[in-house]
Amino acid sequence: MYTPARLMWWATPVLVLALVMTGSISQTMAQPWRSCPVGGYAITACPVISDEVIRDQIASRLAGSVASAAYPITIDVCNGVVTLRGQVDNRGKWDLAYVLVGRVRGVVGFNNYLTTDPTNEEDLALIGRVKTAIARQPIDSAQIHVRTNQGVVQLSGMVNSEFDRYDAAAAAQAVPGVTAVYNNITVRGSSVGTPF
Repeated sequence: MYTPARLMWWATPVLVLALVMTGSISQTMAQPWRSCPVGGYAITACPVISDEVIRDQIASRLAGSVASAAYPITIDVCNGVVTLRGQVDNRGKWDLAYVLVGRVRGVVGFNNYLTTDPTNEEDLALIGRVKTAIARQPIDSAQIHVRTNQGVVQLSGMVNSEFDRYDAAAAAQAVPGVTAVYNNITVRGSSVGTPF
């Protein structure tokens, strides 16, 4: 049976918690916007991270890994919202920008206006097409490596015979978009392959 004293004993912690929460909520609402890190907690002594600090941290993280002299990136920060503009080498670096910016303390939003270099994207697609064409040949293509640069294909690795070496080069040359093939594949048992 519940008596008034017993109800007060159970209700006291709930009332205290409600008062504390009400005080915390009013304290949070009274604080200026962006006075604390993201998370919604009202910490009166928390440091304010300026846009300049955020920008410098992002610039140091992107330097060398995403941005370079050939691919400069413009970084704008306004009230913790980061905007990146420029061009990157490939899609992997575009994705890496998300990871690196997301780890910077104080970032509340991210606009990624980076574009990928279309010539490099075409080279990556060309590598896939050349590998597929070589894999269709009746040769062991597991140890053949393909590199491309603006339509020029370089083959390297090792095959079992001169016929396999020739078939790999012929398959690569037949792929649309290939302008030249350098066949550096070697035959097992020979020191250097002969050029075709």
